[in-house]
Amino acid sequence: MKVFVHAALLAAAPLVAPVPAAAATYQASVVASGLNGPRGLAFGPDGSLYIAESGYAVPGGPSTVLRGATYYYSETGSITRVSGGIQQRIVTGIASIGSPTADTVGPQDIVFGAGGQGFVVVGFGNNPNVRFTDLGPNGGKLGRVYSFTDGGTITSLADVSAYEAAHNPAGGPLDSNPFHAAALADGLLVTDAGSNTLLKVAGDGSVSLVATFPARPIAPIPPGGSDSVPTGIAVGPDGNYYVAELTGFPFTQGAAQIYRVTPGGQVDVAYTGFTNLTDIAFGSDGSLYTLELDSNGLATPGGGGVITRIGAGGARETIFSQGLVTPTGLAIGPDGALYVTNFSALGQGAGQVLRIAAVPEPASWAMMILGFGAMGAAVRRRRRIAFA
Repeated sequence: MKVFVHAALLAAAPLVAPVPAAAATYQASVVASGLNGPRGLAFGPDGSLYIAESGYAVPGGPSTVLRGATYYYSETGSITRVSGGIQQRIVTGIASIGSPTADTVGPQDIVFGAGGQGFVVVGFGNNPNVRFTDLGPNGGKLGRVYSFTDGGTITSLADVSAYEAAHNPAGGPLDSNPFHAAALADGLLVTDAGSNTLLKVAGDGSVSLVATFPARPIAPIPPGGSDSVPTGIAVGPDGNYYVAELTGFPFTQGAAQIYRVTPGGQVDVAYTGFTNLTDIAFGSDGSLYTLELDSNGLATPGGGGVITRIGAGGARETIFSQGLVTPTGLAIGPDGALYVTNFSALGQGAGQVLRIAAVPEPASWAMMILGFGAMGAAVRRRRRIAFA
């Protein structure tokens, strides 16, 4: 079984109370609120912040059953932009499935290509053929990558989930959930948390395999081992691809790894000892920042999100761990601060984006007071829940 974590993400939500203050020398402030299941986020070429919103449940439409919960199809997914201090939903009507008793799956990540074009990754989280058998013709809008414009239009680039249906490169039951993406000069890298793969989407929409991440024994060992569930993806300063994993049931504390993948598809383990990773991003100094969904593991109550910095020499430092509740997306802004989607599974209008910065802050923050657009020419996203 390729693990499905939508319900687990929701279950983790009430375990940590929101705390507005900082850990160590870092402080958090809210820069966007009222969001519907926020997931990945990115800064655009103009310096604006773009946020993928997975949507919310609308009972009554076509539905499918995922791990015991009924998910209804709707088009409540959206993209929000924060620019010049103004928060606005610029794209609406994106495919989503949501359960009143579990989570939502829809827009999962935002990425800007080498030419500045924006793309949104839309997930699914089940056998890709079920999109059509259960959800009808609109079900095929899930499991795809789309280009989008600030004017509100989206255009399908690639049916990522169809690759799993046709090839199933990692073996096992069919399962596809495109999750996070990173930009290349000639296309996009996309993690599929359901199929346990890293895929490449070319400019013409063709999809090819870069690497697979097999199940491995993790104590206590479930039958067949625990799935990898690749989530975060970032292109490193060395030109290699770094892939973070959530891990599947039993979500063992300390079992998550970060893989180093060469452009030719060779995989080795770069870092170990994490728990339920959801995203990663490289800083301008080569440091790698990691985001953990739950420090205890999703099956163990009492944990919360954690941001860790791995220095260029490998030393680790906990940057922030207060008030992070089901965080799923991480980006580094033009001001050097960290931006994180928070309350990602608490329902319609409950989500937010936090800005986490050192105190006292660098002088560059003074420019940010004028709005996210002020430093647009200098911005390019370096990396570049639902899960399986």
